[in-house]
Formats: sequence, structure tokens, C-alpha cells
Amino acid sequence: MNKSFLSEMANKCPPRTKKGQTDPLVYLNPDSGSNHSFTSSFYSRVLSNKSVLEVDQQLLYNDDTKQISEEFSESFEDFRKSFALSMSKMGSINVLTKNEGEIRRDCRRRN
Repeated sequence: MNKSFLSEMANKCPPRTKKGQTDPLVYLNPDSGSNHSFTSSFYSRVLSNKSVLEVDQQLLYNDDTKQISEEFSESFEDFRKSFALSMSKMGSINVLTKNEGEIRRDCRRRN
């Protein structure tokens, strides 16, 4: 994470010093504020190492996902199209139900 951004976030999230102290309201994407919209600013923040969540920042660890992040930061319409296609593909997956499927206790292994 960008060090200046880390300091900025640390200042917005001070440690609790008093019993009953409420947490401040801090948005994961300050660019979108309270409207909770997902925009290309998400990818721009990732590319500038200003993601709050480590899992988001990991998009830069792989050349393929880094390239996709760059593309989506430049053209959010590309993201919208890719997202719609992905949701359509997921909708065609035949989910196993009742006795045909299982809920795994450990996702890596069959029960």
C-alpha cells in the first residue's frame, strides 16, 4: 500500500481509547463516497497502490490481472461488458442440488 495513503487511512481510523467509542465512518473507496458505486476509480486506486484491501491489491501481482486492471481503469465500459458476460456464463452452470451435490466442510476436499 502507498505509504502516504496508509498514513491517511490510519488517521481516519484512530484506535479505540474509550469504552463505547464508536468507529468513524470510512469508505473503502473514498472516491465514490456514500453512494457506494463501483467505478473505474477502483482500478485506478489499485494501480496507484491505494487499495484498502490486500486482496484487491493482489490484482497487480500477476501480469494478466494487472493488464486487465489497466484496461478497466481506462474504460469502465469494458468492465461492464466483461462483467455481464461473466454473469451470463455463471448463470448457465448447472448447480447440483439435493442428493446430487454436497456442501463441503473444506472447500479444497470432497466430504
